[in-house]
Amino acid sequence: MRIKIEKLIYEGWGIGHDENGRAVFVKKSVPGDVLDVKITKEKKSYTEAVIEKIIEPSEKRIDPPCQYFDLCGGCEHQNIAYPDQLKFKEEIFRETLSRTKIETEILPIVQASEPFFYRNSIRFFLVEQKSGKKIFTRHNYLYTDGLVEAESCLLQSVKSNLILSLILEVVNSDRNKSLSGFYQVKIREGKFTDEFMVELMTDDNKLPFELELKTALNQIPEIKSLYHTVTPQRQLRNIRRRLLHGSPIISEKIDKYKFQISPDSFFQTNSLGVKALYDKIKEFAQIEMGDTALDLFCGTGTIGIYLSTLAKEVVGVEVVQSAVNDAKVNARINNIYNCEFIHADVNMWLRNEKIEKYENIKIILDPPRAGLNKELIKKLSNFLSLKNFTNLIYVSCNPATFARDINEFELHGLKLKKVQPLDMFPQTHHLECVGLLQKI
Repeated sequence: MRIKIEKLIYEGWGIGHDENGRAVFVKKSVPGDVLDVKITKEKKSYTEAVIEKIIEPSEKRIDPPCQYFDLCGGCEHQNIAYPDQLKFKEEIFRETLSRTKIETEILPIVQASEPFFYRNSIRFFLVEQKSGKKIFTRHNYLYTDGLVEAESCLLQSVKSNLILSLILEVVNSDRNKSLSGFYQVKIREGKFTDEFMVELMTDDNKLPFELELKTALNQIPEIKSLYHTVTPQRQLRNIRRRLLHGSPIISEKIDKYKFQISPDSFFQTNSLGVKALYDKIKEFAQIEMGDTALDLFCGTGTIGIYLSTLAKEVVGVEVVQSAVNDAKVNARINNIYNCEFIHADVNMWLRNEKIEKYENIKIILDPPRAGLNKELIKKLSNFLSLKNFTNLIYVSCNPATFARDINEFELHGLKLKKVQPLDMFPQTHHLECVGLLQKI
């Protein structure tokens, strides 16, 4: 089937129409492409397809710099120059809000400082071929359970790629020796500290090539933390870790603040873009010295700590106990004493807490990709009846759930005054945004 790609939509799909006017979604396509495509999935109202042949390339299409781009599921847009990626992302964001009839000021998208080499965390899967050769793989974009060979990644640092190459060299030093359950490597990096954490993951207690791996990786002094991590049945529960070398944690900096990262810590994937994101939150929140900042879904406390010098107090609420523990440590190592971090489900905490006791409230929401539920939105909206409530800041990594939730807020008397999209994830479809809501 031959189609012309008309535009990009969210999640990295290009969209065209067949001769009957039926929508056809094609990954890794570029607006203006004329393509022969192969249907992979039929839905009621649309078709999914893959590129078989490029008949006429779009003038916006470029050669992707990564040799694995055509099959790897890590990126969607390396075949589009970065300035054009930004234009397309902003168009998609504006259309997402327009489609849900949200009228607001949309500020021009903030571009990333580095379009490549920005990721501070990445995983690679180890696979043993019939010949005995071991290779690294990433997810194949065509199949959720498929893997494609990829021995490096242009979204992670040169040093991270060096770590991968050393590991491959070790495990291929003996073709007759099996991986025996050694199936994954995870690398975390402090972009502003040049500290690395490496996790060698197995599905049982044995780590093959252990001595050789320790010797090889000790060649890189920036590896401050080396773990053998056991994940039974390759599930991320009942995890056991054994520290093979160095410190149990690494650190990262945002502006003048230092944060510790443990193996389970959540941290924004693009450290290089975090300051721009947090500065926008600060600008929108307009926190003053008499204010209480409620940092809901606070994670490891990075936003609250970043805003702490502006506020009378910061109260962070987070359901993950390990994240709350990290938040408390992060406040302590930065000598921040006006932050309180509470282990609780945000919904339950709001239901039980007498929020009226806090003075001059500013609320920061940074929920998971799934967004908020209606009960929470209603509860937060009701706080607007309080004289001491002013701004609500909504941080989202999912424009679709952001638009859905903003609609719900507006049903309860709030108005999205303005929103700032930020490109924290170049070469991919992902987009961050910060919205300011106030009482109508």
